[in-house]
Amino acid sequence: MDRLTRNAILISAVLLVLLIVSLAWNRDLAPRIWQLNTLLEQDPVLMNYPYDFKAVLFVNGIVTLTSPHASEMPLEPFLQTVDPSLKEKTAQDPAVEAARARFEQQERHVIALMLAEPDVESVEWSLDRAWYHRHGLQLAQP
Repeated sequence: MDRLTRNAILISAVLLVLLIVSLAWNRDLAPRIWQLNTLLEQDPVLMNYPYDFKAVLFVNGIVTLTSPHASEMPLEPFLQTVDPSLKEKTAQDPAVEAARARFEQQERHVIALMLAEPDVESVEWSLDRAWYHRHGLQLAQP
């Protein structure tokens, strides 16, 4: 390797390290998706819920968040996994209805939290397939 190539590689490596350090040091330069996820992680209401909502995409004012519930997946398998006492109960049972209401309240809180950000105009939900995979639950084929 000639001297010019070696020097170019070394300078590039130093600049990359400086960029990484500056991003870690100055949170204002962090990608917006990281900032939104930090906001979700530090929210005291969401800390006490057994599911961690995550922002996965932020484009043109629209943030896409993960959720264990979407139009293609009913909510009951999620509720029964996070609260095993609900497994033998029907969907009309007061305990199941209370768990469903608590989940819906959490989703509304996440939406309000995101829409309170000045650059967020809309929220979309994406089924968290990874959560189902980690918990060994089958998903319907798309």
